Amino acid sequence: MTSGVESTDWLPLTPGEEVLWAGTPSLAPATLPMAIGFGLSMVGVWLSREVEVPRVPEQFALVLVPIGLAIVAWAYLSRWSTRYVFTTKAIYEKSGVFSLSVTRVPIGRVQNTAFDQSLIERTFSYGDIAVYTAGSGGVNLALSNVPDPEHVNGLVTTQLSESAASGTEREVASAGRPTS
Repeated sequence: MTSGVESTDWLPLTPGEEVLWAGTPSLAPATLPMAIGFGLSMVGVWLSREVEVPRVPEQFALVLVPIGLAIVAWAYLSRWSTRYVFTTKAIYEKSGVFSLSVTRVPIGRVQNTAFDQSLIERTFSYGDIAVYTAGSGGVNLALSNVPDPEHVNGLVTTQLSESAASGTEREVASAGRPTS
């Protein structure tokens, strides 16, 4: 399966490791902050040009423009800088606008996965995926705003089943070998 994702500094693919799915968080949750930021910028421009407020200089209204643009930029950059990758051997999450944080969970450690969608998330086809690992006692990796989480969770579940089946085959094969 080709995904356009190649080995990088933050994604060290091992020999034989194939990318099953790669993506970014859905744009849907970022649209409201982006609309608010854009609206603030437009209001700032409009107030500075059209409305005369007593004892308030027009430059004060222009302060809304960079504030609005900063909100738009942050909403977009925080989404753009987050990457999710599922491979045949691990689940990766990369995040960070100014810093870098990468979490890797080997498929062999994954005990269970679950996805969750509210009504709004279901309407716009995104949701959250929780990855539970052996020995953690809870959610080890929480992936937010994943597009089509049911499909992506299904890919992970299928890979878990295949990994478990190949592990069982290796155990059976090694059990039949004589020990020295």
